[in-house]
Amino acid sequence: MVALCYFINMIDRNVVSVAAPAIKHEFGLSNTGLGLAFSVFGIAYLLQAPVGWLCDKWGSRLGLSVFGAIWSGATFACGLAGSLGMLVGARAVLGLGEAAPFPAMTRVIADWTPPSRRSFMQGLTHAFVSIGTTVCPPLVAWLMGYVGWRGAFIMLGVVSALWVVVWAWKFRDDPRSCPSVTQEELSQLVFSRKAHAQVPWGRLIRSMLIPAIIYMCITSTLWTFWTWLPSYFAKSYHLVLRDSAIFTFAVLFAGIFGDILGGFLSDTIRRRARSVRLGRAGFVALMILGAITCIGPVLFLRNLSLAATALGAGFFFIRASISPMWAVCTDIAPEWAGAAGGILNTGSAISAIAAPLVFGYLADLTGNYSIPFSGTLTLLALGLVLCTVMRPDRPLRETA
Repeated sequence: MVALCYFINMIDRNVVSVAAPAIKHEFGLSNTGLGLAFSVFGIAYLLQAPVGWLCDKWGSRLGLSVFGAIWSGATFACGLAGSLGMLVGARAVLGLGEAAPFPAMTRVIADWTPPSRRSFMQGLTHAFVSIGTTVCPPLVAWLMGYVGWRGAFIMLGVVSALWVVVWAWKFRDDPRSCPSVTQEELSQLVFSRKAHAQVPWGRLIRSMLIPAIIYMCITSTLWTFWTWLPSYFAKSYHLVLRDSAIFTFAVLFAGIFGDILGGFLSDTIRRRARSVRLGRAGFVALMILGAITCIGPVLFLRNLSLAATALGAGFFFIRASISPMWAVCTDIAPEWAGAAGGILNTGSAISAIAAPLVFGYLADLTGNYSIPFSGTLTLLALGLVLCTVMRPDRPLRETA
C-alpha cells in the first residue's frame, strides 16, 4: 500500500507536465505562465511539517484517509478546469493533499520496519516514486490519445480515490494490532510513536535544518526533471509528444534502480562501517557528486542520445540519494518521524515552487532548454558541501 501510494501520487502530480503542450495551447500560455501552473502545487505542499505532525498525532491511517481524499478530489478537479485560474487553484489543493504521503509513510516505515533496514525499505518503496514518474509520460500520452488531457486527470482521480478507500479499510497504525504479524517480527520493531507527546519543535527544526536544505538542493533537480523534461526533449530536439515521452521514460527509468540500490548500499555501509554518518551523509555526498558529473555535460551536448544518457545517469545518482535522506528522519527523530519527514520534505516543497518557475523563465529568456540545468547544478554543489556538516548520528531524544 505504501508503494502503491507513491506510484499513484507521482502520476497524479506529473500529469500536468505531460499534458503541458495541450494545456499551453488551449489556454494560450507562455512558458512562464505554464511554470506558474507547475509551481503553485508547491505553495500548499509547503505545509509539510504541520501535516506530518498531524499524521504523528492521528496516525497514518486517518491522516492519509483525510489528505488522500483531498488529493484525489483535486486531481479530478484539474480535469474540469475551464481556465488557467481554475487549474492553478486545483493544483494548489492537490499540493495540500499530497503534503501528507511522504511524512506519513515515514511514520509507517518507522513503526513497521527494523531500524537496520529503514533505508532499504525507503529505497524499495521510493522505487515506486520513480516507477510512477517513469510510467507517467507514456501512460498519460496514451490516455490523452483516447480521452484528452481532461479525461486523463479525471480517470486518475478516480483511481486515487479507490486507493484511499482500501487504505482506510485495511491499514493499521500499530503492527501489534495486526494478527498476521508474528512475535518474532514484533521483537525486531521499535515502537516510538507518541500520539499525545509534545513535539520539541525548536530542537527538531535545528536538528533537521541541514538535512532539509540538502534535500531542497537535491529535489530541485527532481522537480526540474519531472515538470520540464518532456518539454526539454520536445523543444530542444523537435520531437512530437509521443517521442518526447519515450525519451523522458528512458531517463526516469534509471531512477528505479537508483532508489533500490541507494537504500541497500546506505544501510550496508551504515552496518559494516558501524557509522550512521558515513552510511547517510557520506553516501549522499558521493551520489550528489555523481549527479553533478553526469548532468553537467548536458549544457553543451547537442546529440539527443548522449543527452538522454547523461540525464539518465544523473537521475540514477539523484534517486540513489533520496532514501538515505529519508532514513535520516528516523535516525534523528524516531519518536517524531512524521514531523521530521515533514520538515525534510519542506525542502522539496520549496523546490517545487522555485524550480519549475526558474526553468520556464530561463527558457523564455534564452530560448534554450539546456541552460536552465545550470541552476540545478549550482544547488547540487551547495548540497554536496552541506553533507560535510550533516549529523544523522546525533538522535533527538524526548528530553534534552
